[in-house]
Amino acid sequence: MDQNIKNRLVGVIVIFALAVIFLPMLLDGSGLRRDQHQVVIPPQPLVKANPEFERKIVELQAKVDALPDLESRFIDEKSSAAKIERAQEPAAESKAESPPKSEPDPAAPVKKGGDSWVLQVGSYQDRGKALAQRDKLRKSKIAAVFIEQFKNNDKSSYRVRLGPFLNRDQTRVAQNKIKAKHDIDGIIMKYER
Repeated sequence: MDQNIKNRLVGVIVIFALAVIFLPMLLDGSGLRRDQHQVVIPPQPLVKANPEFERKIVELQAKVDALPDLESRFIDEKSSAAKIERAQEPAAESKAESPPKSEPDPAAPVKKGGDSWVLQVGSYQDRGKALAQRDKLRKSKIAAVFIEQFKNNDKSSYRVRLGPFLNRDQTRVAQNKIKAKHDIDGIIMKYER
């Protein structure tokens, strides 16, 4: 290597080393004035207790505690069969005690949002078979698959359904796909929920 280039490289290294040593001393920020900001948080306001408000809370809590538990119509792996049977026994007793229902009022409000449709692909008395059918159909990823529980001759039965769909044409498309893929004839039904 040329002697001139060596001298220049040594000079650059010396200047760089001096800059690393002396620049932090020169630029330590001692000439800057630091402003200090003080944040004052006011104390929490005192609110007087309202006995009327407290009484209403207690009344509402008593009403909520008096409400009956809702029974689950949809089945999954986490819901045990014994728990479902226990939940339906009080419901069956309350149905027996209630007076027979009269005809629906023609002036009753009409359901808003339109109809929805489901494709029923099976109905089983055995919960395990319904879960197996549901899992098989979920793997095909055609539509959402769910199990709905209902009473048939005082015994629990389980419907395997796809949907809900917004219109009947979408349901027919799913029906054709299920027929082609799994050779299952599904039934198109209005979804009443």
